[in-house]
Amino acid sequence: MLRKVSIAALVACASLLGPGNAKTAQADEKKPVVIKLSTLAPKVSSWGNVFQSWARTVKKETNGSCEIEWAYSGTDEGSMIGGMRSGDRHGGALTATGLSAIYPSVLALQMPGLTDDWNKFDVMRDKVRDKFNAAFEATSDKKPQAFKILGWGDVGIGHIMFRDPAKEGGGFQKPEVHTPADLKAYNTFYIAGDPIGSKFLEAVGIGSPRALSVAAILPALAGRETSSIDIITTPAIAAEQLQWAPHVTHVVDMPVGFGIGALVIDKKFYEALPGDCKKVFEETGKNASATLTSTIRGKDLEAWNGLKASKKVVALSDADKKAWEEKFAVVRNKLRDEGKIDRDIWTAVMQAAGKN
Repeated sequence: MLRKVSIAALVACASLLGPGNAKTAQADEKKPVVIKLSTLAPKVSSWGNVFQSWARTVKKETNGSCEIEWAYSGTDEGSMIGGMRSGDRHGGALTATGLSAIYPSVLALQMPGLTDDWNKFDVMRDKVRDKFNAAFEATSDKKPQAFKILGWGDVGIGHIMFRDPAKEGGGFQKPEVHTPADLKAYNTFYIAGDPIGSKFLEAVGIGSPRALSVAAILPALAGRETSSIDIITTPAIAAEQLQWAPHVTHVVDMPVGFGIGALVIDKKFYEALPGDCKKVFEETGKNASATLTSTIRGKDLEAWNGLKASKKVVALSDADKKAWEEKFAVVRNKLRDEGKIDRDIWTAVMQAAGKN
């Protein structure tokens, strides 16, 4: 259920094409370097708009010798990572779910209940940025492929959203979601590959929680599947742009966690790029990341305000908030104790969040 949705954050990679004949008689002219990128984001979205602008900039500044080719609306990040590892795709716009497939401890930034403030979140990320950069570039027997992080991005602040309990019918009235225990009455799920979501549902007492890919959420939420869902946890901007928002009627006025992403590239391919292409790609990639950060944060707040104006807002009491924090703490500790997150990373993030 707990999903960090994912989408805001970015990723890149490169594919060098060999020399070939141009359309003119210049047989010795080389084809452009094609940098292939993948993303879960739809082409028509805030993320897609920035990615398209970035691609145009790279082509213009390299006079067409270097191009970015985007693959939009990926089905799931597991497939995207598989493409990167096989060489079919050399990168992708990864959320924390995809990033954690490369380095699991990146999930520390998405642990639930850390903060409700972007400035504090930035402090947490800065505390571990260098460690993450080094970990992504390192190789080992278990991690033979190295990646370079070109920039970090954001997906938004996760909130719980659910369908009107009164519409369930059958004489059964579900409770509004005020505490973690209320989730047991709902058809919950977690994003495939997201240990935070699965650990939280286990902590609540939901046995054998269901896993869904991002692409499967809309049909399940819209009731177009036999086994539907009626509750999600996601940033407002993702709910809006992935068309989930029309299928919920209530929103819980409590931040759950922060969704993050990063722009990464296969290090071997990156280092093999021609100098001009590499320089433009890296510099414009950092600019795209910065643009996404400011754009997504602003649009996520705008989308959240829109949801609060159009849905029923569930306000939590102090006792309700305490119940959530207790479960959040259980999940955070399990992620550390079960080795999902390295202890030094866990400690640095918790200290930066003022949790210990």
